[in-house]
Amino acid sequence: MATEPTADELRAIAEHRGMKLVRSRKRTPGVGDYGKFGLTDAAGKPLLGIGKQGLTASAAEIAEYLRGGAADSWKLSAEREPAAKPAKKAAKPAEPIEEHSPIRRRGKARTSPPPARRRQDPPPPPKARPVLRIVKPDALPEPELGLRPATAKDRKALGRLLAELADPPRRISLDANLDAIGKANAGLLVAEAGGLVGCCAWAAVPTLQHGLVGRVTLLLVDGDHRRRGIGTTLLTAAETALAKAGCGTIEIMSDIMINNAHNFLRTLKFEQKSYRFVRPAAAPSKARRS
Repeated sequence: MATEPTADELRAIAEHRGMKLVRSRKRTPGVGDYGKFGLTDAAGKPLLGIGKQGLTASAAEIAEYLRGGAADSWKLSAEREPAAKPAKKAAKPAEPIEEHSPIRRRGKARTSPPPARRRQDPPPPPKARPVLRIVKPDALPEPELGLRPATAKDRKALGRLLAELADPPRRISLDANLDAIGKANAGLLVAEAGGLVGCCAWAAVPTLQHGLVGRVTLLLVDGDHRRRGIGTTLLTAAETALAKAGCGTIEIMSDIMINNAHNFLRTLKFEQKSYRFVRPAAAPSKARRS
């Protein structure tokens, strides 16, 4: 004998069929429609067991209505088919197997893989901007050193160079001195390297005890161009000129503006022999009138 379904089971079956189960709200046996049920559609329209005086259908009647007379199988159907489970989608028909295929397989035909995406070439690298190289002044090649005899056009540059002496002359007439050097047995060379950077003056002095002596009266190099061999080059040129003039001895005056002058001269094999004492010359006295 089949057992009477519970209210929860009836509610699940009704929801599965698109209906709603209405249950009596009476909780006292024998009062009103206690233990009775009713059915409505999804919109609330009465279908079974709903009267004016209340609910009239039993649980068995509800089950029989829901299953169309198969009340004994309602429980098995409810267990196999959950109420909220959506309907399964119809399986797609299998694609026909080509006739030339040697093997016929059942089931869903294997679909071809999606076409591979075309590999995009990476964008070309940005063009490198040309690098502007700034050449520092220190990296520029130094101008070549040149020696030549001084001229009257060099008086301004010589005046600036003489201002670097330790004891520069206060009043000097370069024009007159240049003329005197040109007339005497003397010489004056200037060194150029992008401008006048040094000078060397000399004279051949006749003496009683030593004969003709070559005397270097000035050797001066600009402060920004020292320690580059300019002083040595000037002094070598002066010695050559004095030797050609017949001087057997070379001496150098103290008016030398080169850093560490004594060691510089000792390196060139000069020896210190004597001291020089200097004072201004006295003016010639006028002859007394008798």
